[in-house]
Amino acid sequence: MSKKANPPPPTPVRGAQVLLALGLAESALSLFQWSQLLTLRQGGATVCGVSDHVNCETVWNTPFAGAVHEYLRMPVAGLGLVWGLVAVALSALYLVWQRGGRPVRPAVNGLRLTAAAGVAACAVFAAVSASTGVLCPTCLGTYVLTLAFAAVAWKGLPGALLPQADEWATTLKWTAGFTVAAYVALLVPGLQTPRSSSSSAESVAQAAPLPGSLEAYLKSLSAQEQQAVSDALAAYRRDIPLPALSPARRLYGTTSAPVKMVEWTDSRCPHCKSLVETLAVMKKRLPEGKLSLEARQFPLDSECNFTMPPQATDGSGIRCVAAKAQICIEGAPDYWELREKLFAAQRSLTSRDVVLQVLSSGSVSRMQLDGCIAMQDTERKLRDDIAYARQHDLHGTPLVVVNGREAAAFPAFLYALVLADGNPDASAFGTLPAPRALQAHEAH
Repeated sequence: MSKKANPPPPTPVRGAQVLLALGLAESALSLFQWSQLLTLRQGGATVCGVSDHVNCETVWNTPFAGAVHEYLRMPVAGLGLVWGLVAVALSALYLVWQRGGRPVRPAVNGLRLTAAAGVAACAVFAAVSASTGVLCPTCLGTYVLTLAFAAVAWKGLPGALLPQADEWATTLKWTAGFTVAAYVALLVPGLQTPRSSSSSAESVAQAAPLPGSLEAYLKSLSAQEQQAVSDALAAYRRDIPLPALSPARRLYGTTSAPVKMVEWTDSRCPHCKSLVETLAVMKKRLPEGKLSLEARQFPLDSECNFTMPPQATDGSGIRCVAAKAQICIEGAPDYWELREKLFAAQRSLTSRDVVLQVLSSGSVSRMQLDGCIAMQDTERKLRDDIAYARQHDLHGTPLVVVNGREAAAFPAFLYALVLADGNPDASAFGTLPAPRALQAHEAH
């Protein structure tokens, strides 16, 4: 009497189900990061720009992130979404094959290769993030999800860890196929995503600096940038011009310039660094007499800024010293050069001494700075700057006011507004798409 052979155990599905959930979560997080990056590139504030030490924006603006975007034609968040979509597709393939009784080894191998690629990418991106000295919360979430995915892929799926010799062709066919499909699908939005602020400054630098070139400049922008300029222009038109609360102490340009720009910055604000770099380019490229520029201070530290909540301080006083020291060098012939030098050294501003070392590297001595910072008159000027900023209901830095109206600190918009001689109704702006608020209204 022969015994019946025992049927093979059913292929487990729990591991693949967990991987599917993790892949969906990572995809959603990458999509959120991408949307926040678009907000950042359009001059808005992101939810993860918490402080100097907890700030996704700093990481997204690193030269490495810019190089990735330049060479692969999509931002790092886009690559994260590619990875997530491949993980989801391979997990779903495993479950479909399991239900149909087909061998799942190609899907298993693909999931493990995807996991390995994710761990390697996380190691590289974490090293870049660590080099900035800043914690990126959403990046940390990506690392956690990717490492969890790898743990489940290597421990929770059946079969040998590595593909066998006869499995590589099928494994690569499915894994590479899903990867190429996801990349191609996301390439169009990737190409439309504006580059970093420095890239925006470069686009300003490359524009023809002629008064009549506004229309040509607008047409040279990407579709995303044109939309961002349109949105910023609509907000600028809605704002009510307000008179200056205090006279200018140091002015670049002449009082007769058609565009009178005032900007408030904080020495450790990444957005402010980008703005200062952009304005430095604009000053070189614009025809003389088109722009007057005034720099004011708004340190994000309750030790010297009466509008900040008491807990808004790190105790170092660096922001306060930098603000007062910039006020103290306003009479220096190399004021603008020293200020740009300060923001260029932003990452190294770790102490009062470093700040004063940078700002005393020109025509103003360290002794002069120390004496001026302690003066009541300097304190009064700082309070004037803060009160002036609050007139425009400032919620963060940088704040830019053009001809009395608040303007988005978006390089392409600011440059276009200067080319238009400050006229928000210039006919060339008619080439822009309708602002998104108007589009939404018309859709209803």
